[in-house]
Parts: sequence; structure tokens; C-alpha cells
Amino acid sequence: MVTVEYTRTAGRQLTYRIRADERGSYTVLLGDKEMMRGRDELAAGGRHRAPNKRKAAGAIEQAKQAIERLSCMDEV
Repeated sequence: MVTVEYTRTAGRQLTYRIRADERGSYTVLLGDKEMMRGRDELAAGGRHRAPNKRKAAGAIEQAKQAIERLSCMDEV
């Protein structure tokens, strides 16, 4: 499991914590609150192959894009 911190460029510029695993799944946390879960779109389709670091990197990038697209999410 890879954990990184990401600060949103718009809005209140809060710092989110992204946890990504080597199968392409990610979780976005704000403090201790889970804000969203998702999966890298490229890793989601097709046969499930062995975990690797590229899937984790793709999941982190997907989570960053999802954070930037948040317009209605409550940033408390």
C-alpha cells in the first residue's frame, strides 16, 4: 500500500491523503474521514494480473484527478 498527500489547487486547498494499492484501487481521506474510493480505469478492465507498482501509480494519478474534479464535496 502506497500513501501520499495531495493538496488541491482550487477551493480551500486542503491536503488529502491518498492510499493506493498495487492492484489499482485507491482511497481518498481528509483527516480520518474517508471521502471516496475508486479504481484506476486502466487497471479495472480486463484480466486481473499480478499486482505491480504501475497500477499503484495510475491509481494515485486517478485519485488526484478525482480530487480536482470535486465541486460539490463538503470541505469541512
